[in-house]
Amino acid sequence: MLQKIKIVFATLMCVFIVAFVVGIYHAYKQNQMKAAEVEIDMVVETLEVITQHTKPDFERENNQTFIDSVAKCVYYIYNTTTDVIPVNMELLVAQAALESGWGNSRFAIEGRNLFGIRTYDLTEPHMLPSNNPKKWGVKVYQHECDSVQNYIDILNNGSAFKEYRKLKHDQDVNDPFKLLLTLGSYASDENYFPKIKSIIKKLRTQYTIPKE
Repeated sequence: MLQKIKIVFATLMCVFIVAFVVGIYHAYKQNQMKAAEVEIDMVVETLEVITQHTKPDFERENNQTFIDSVAKCVYYIYNTTTDVIPVNMELLVAQAALESGWGNSRFAIEGRNLFGIRTYDLTEPHMLPSNNPKKWGVKVYQHECDSVQNYIDILNNGSAFKEYRKLKHDQDVNDPFKLLLTLGSYASDENYFPKIKSIIKKLRTQYTIPKE
């Protein structure tokens, strides 16, 4: 009888030990899976951050790819810059198209300047246009999106564009044709407004400005 009790006890102990080991093993595997899931989530979040903070490639094979690239720059800026005030997209794209020859001008290709933005500080990177008395230069940027950022900053902060901000921000006007009339200081070309209006009309009938 005692021998049977010992056998039963030994069997129960074996079962208990096996169950204990199996339980530990499953707990270990579950912890491993949770740890792996956490690591995967961290990798995904890191990749998302890297993607969001990487400036998009700028393409200019044709007018539509140019428009797409400019729009990508704008959305990149909106998503990575704090307190940025949105500008009118049609007006921005139209000015970029006119000022850069749809991305094909020398300043756009070599200087990544899409808006003909000038600098009077000739110690900073710049290019000199022909027949320039060397009093100013056309700014050079590391990326096309940097020139888009500079354009947005100029409209939102430049002293010459108070009327633009009064109309856009204070009166909440977003009509590109009305906003255009406040940009008389942007260019000296007397036909500047008609040219921009023509491009805006083409944007509405021949091309598509992608949404975010």
